Amino acid sequence: MLFLTAAVVLRPKTLAAALSSLSYPGPGFWFTLFVLYSVLTALFLPRIFAGATIVYSLARTNEMHRILNTPLSPTTTNLTQSIYMIGSFCCFAIVAGFGRLGGMAIVAQALIVTSAICVFFAIADLVTYATNTADLLSVIRNANYRMLNDGDIEGFKRIVGSFPEAGAFGYVALALFAFVLMLGIEGFPARFLGTIIGALGIALLLCTSTTAYAASAVTGILVLFFCIARILRNNATSRHLTYIVACLFALPLLIMMIMLIPSVSESISNLIHATVTTKLESSSGEERMRWNAQALRSFLDTSGMGAGVGSIRASSLVVALLANVGIPGTLIFFIFLASLVRSVLRRHADGGIEQKVGIAAMFSCIAQVTAASISAGAIDLGPLFAITAGLSVAYALGPLQAPVVAAGAPFFASPRLNARLKGFAPADSALSLHRGTFMPGDGVHRHV
Repeated sequence: MLFLTAAVVLRPKTLAAALSSLSYPGPGFWFTLFVLYSVLTALFLPRIFAGATIVYSLARTNEMHRILNTPLSPTTTNLTQSIYMIGSFCCFAIVAGFGRLGGMAIVAQALIVTSAICVFFAIADLVTYATNTADLLSVIRNANYRMLNDGDIEGFKRIVGSFPEAGAFGYVALALFAFVLMLGIEGFPARFLGTIIGALGIALLLCTSTTAYAASAVTGILVLFFCIARILRNNATSRHLTYIVACLFALPLLIMMIMLIPSVSESISNLIHATVTTKLESSSGEERMRWNAQALRSFLDTSGMGAGVGSIRASSLVVALLANVGIPGTLIFFIFLASLVRSVLRRHADGGIEQKVGIAAMFSCIAQVTAASISAGAIDLGPLFAITAGLSVAYALGPLQAPVVAAGAPFFASPRLNARLKGFAPADSALSLHRGTFMPGDGVHRHV
């Protein structure tokens, strides 16, 4: 990210596009304000309220990582979390600027490939577990913290893929699934997209992550409302109708058929019972509730100002926001989120590639915020959220100039997409950010 940011800074046209995405009153302005305020809280609030409250923080020892209950004081996590947030901000601005210069389709294709890779590692995880060859994946499972890659619930393997535990896999899989699902519904032209959607959906169902299940249900309902709204506005396609029929008729029918098979029904019922209905009664659920309770006490102890980014560990994005950046930071974040959704939905486009990508990215952002609101320990939502939010902003603000494509289209780009992109300026590399990547023009003009 550091080198990518440096490359953008050295190219005035790309830098101008990125900075234009941060202007008031767009979503980029509120995200910039949120990151800036968060970093300032990390610098000052742990010192202002030092010793005023007890916090759960992530402390490192020579033997292991563990959550410690200590008086509030400045720690290295204030610095590391601030760096993570600055990195996410840079990623957001770069993707938004690149998208406004015509790169939205390229980033979307990259996320489709990422989704395929996520499915591959999910399959590899299942196969190596079943054949007792999990050591084959040790090349990517080399972190110095505990890897929860061998667990199961009620006979179902907890899928972790290339991640340390099932919750992390479920979070990323849900974000990618929401993105590719909306691409499919909106008719984004890409080969194997339907296969990737189906495989990623199955992996999501089998990951046994409570957070993923709950957030998937919420996201699925929101997509259903979106499709119904499209029909009511007379701008729906057969794909929107297919999703509605699948949710309202095919899914209930499938559930009833499963209930007629006692062995299958009992296994699924036990899985739901273990991952959903009794989750809060488990040791993990009780521990997370303690984190949230103490975080809310710290919020009150700091008079609603928070203890500073990186000071407090929680188990919900909303609680983490209140405890770390207080009421001001929480309000700024939700203003950003509301501005993002409102800007995307209010943009009237011609139904082209950019609109499909922008809407898909918005739903991916919503899915990530929903999942984080259930179990996130910190307020930084990571680079995947920054990428999808950047795509959403790029669509909401509109293009700055003519689109750009790579000289060689990826293998999964359909002939229809290739035909649509034909004739635009070629580039040496999709994300090279070379001066020749974009259409000629000395200035960057704001879209009206």
